Amino acid sequence: MTNRQQKMKRNPVWAIMAVLAVMVLMDFIHTSSASAEDRRTRVITFLSTGVKTAATAQSSTFDVSAYNEGQIFVDITAEVGTSTLDITIETSPDNVTWYTHTAMGHADSTGQYRQAITNFGNYLRINYALAGTSFNFSVTGVFKN
Repeated sequence: MTNRQQKMKRNPVWAIMAVLAVMVLMDFIHTSSASAEDRRTRVITFLSTGVKTAATAQSSTFDVSAYNEGQIFVDITAEVGTSTLDITIETSPDNVTWYTHTAMGHADSTGQYRQAITNFGNYLRINYALAGTSFNFSVTGVFKN
């Protein structure tokens, strides 16, 4: 038996302190580790599924100030005639003046498109320009803090 073990055996206060120190350390490790449950997630439907004809329009605006990252999903399920679709993600600090955040590109057929975004300010909306006949599409966003 070592000197330290002999001291601990003679003085139970050392043993109690050692057990308490281990308990405090384990509690700290348990409470300080982040988990997926700690993050808030919000799903926003910017544009619900439906046929949209040739036009330039915007979605409703949404307050996303509580979130710091997101994914925008565009799902084009049907096309009538020959059409093109341009989706632009717009941001605003005050829900009045709008700025282009990200242009998602030019779609001319059915399919799914995704855009990751960060640093998007307080408000978001989707602006789309559809040329040609029509597309059946939806735009959804998933945001996390």
